[in-house]
Amino acid sequence: MALPAMRRFGSRMSKLMQILSSVRGGIRAAVHRLPALRVRAYLRARHAEVDLATMQVNGRPVIMLGEGSRLRIGRGFFINSGPIDSIDNGRCSKIVVYDGATLEIGDYSGISNTVILCQQSIRIGSHVNIGAGTMIFDSNFHSSDWRERVNRATDTHYKTSPVSIGDVVFIGARSIICKGVHIGDHAMVAAGSVVVKDIPADELWGGNPARFIMRLD
Repeated sequence: MALPAMRRFGSRMSKLMQILSSVRGGIRAAVHRLPALRVRAYLRARHAEVDLATMQVNGRPVIMLGEGSRLRIGRGFFINSGPIDSIDNGRCSKIVVYDGATLEIGDYSGISNTVILCQQSIRIGSHVNIGAGTMIFDSNFHSSDWRERVNRATDTHYKTSPVSIGDVVFIGARSIICKGVHIGDHAMVAAGSVVVKDIPADELWGGNPARFIMRLD
C-alpha cells in the first residue's frame, strides 16, 4: 500500500475509534443513569417528599418504604452506592423505612454505602456527610430477654428510640449510630466508632464505645 493511502487509512481508523469510544461512553452513562431513574420512579410512586430535581444517585441503592411510612429529603441530597462511587468496596447504600416510621434528611446531605434502618424516627440535618459503611439504627431488632430470642416467633419485643443528627455533622466511615442517640450540630464522629450515647454540639468523639476526644470550637 502506498504511503498516502496508508495515511488515509490510518486517519479513518483513528476517527472510527474516536466514534466507538464516544458511543461506549454514552452507553456507560445511560446505564449509569438507569438506577437513578428507577429510584426516582419508586419515590414518586410511594409519594415520598423528596426534591427529586436536585437528588444525585450514583450506583444502585436499595430503598424500601413501608405502609404509612414517611420519607422527607431536602435539596441536593446525594447517595453513593457500590465500589465505583465510594471509597470502600461495599455493594450499596440501603434505606428502609418501616411501616408507620419517619425518616427526615435535610438539605445538601449525603451518604456513601450507608445503611439506614428506621423503625420509629430518624432525623438527619442539613449539610451532613455520612462516611462509607456507616449504619444508623433506631431499634435493637431483637429482645434483650434470651428466653424470647431462642424462638424467632417470640423475638418481637424489642426497643426502639428516635435518632437525631444535627446540622453540619461529619460521621466517619464504618461508624455505627445506635438507637436513642442525639448528635449535636457541627459534631464529628471518628471512623469506626460505635455511638451509644449523646454527642454534644461542636465535639469530636471516637472509639467503641465512642468517647469525647476534643472540642471543635
